[in-house]
Amino acid sequence: MKKVALSILMFCGASVAHAATVHGEHATLMPAQDQPKTAQHPNTNHGNKASVFNTLTVSNCWIRSLPRPTPSAGYFLIKNTGANDAKLTNLTIGEFDQVSLHQTTNEGGKSKMSIAHDILIPAGGELKFKPGSYHAMLEKPNQTLTVGTHVNAEFTFESSQKAITTCEIKPANTVAG
Repeated sequence: MKKVALSILMFCGASVAHAATVHGEHATLMPAQDQPKTAQHPNTNHGNKASVFNTLTVSNCWIRSLPRPTPSAGYFLIKNTGANDAKLTNLTIGEFDQVSLHQTTNEGGKSKMSIAHDILIPAGGELKFKPGSYHAMLEKPNQTLTVGTHVNAEFTFESSQKAITTCEIKPANTVAG
């Protein structure tokens, strides 16, 4: 019962944060339990940037456009200006039925991709998700995405903190955001 109630609370909180986003230009982010009482006075950030407690920011989000049903990849930058390490635990993008976080490593001259769980963003540091490194693996697209359009991405950090930002769809041959 607790899990159901927590899931409903998290969903409602994410909906409030999403409703505060106007065409991906402004994002309001806060812990789910605080959203109903603070949604009237949101902190907003301009541009393709979302923040959680003003210490974590997600920016420069983009997705490589590939034809359906080919899996794609998403890239972004997470900065942590806080005094404590943070962990990214999940990413959801509604246009893909399956999203997972991966890391590409090089072992013995061979490139290897593996699922990454609880990705650490160090205090006072940043982590760039980029080709050949950390990335979001986007599988089972449920619609065709056009280059130049934007989609919403919901990042979940430990303690159920969420950030919603927009990601630009870029051409397949893009190598950097």
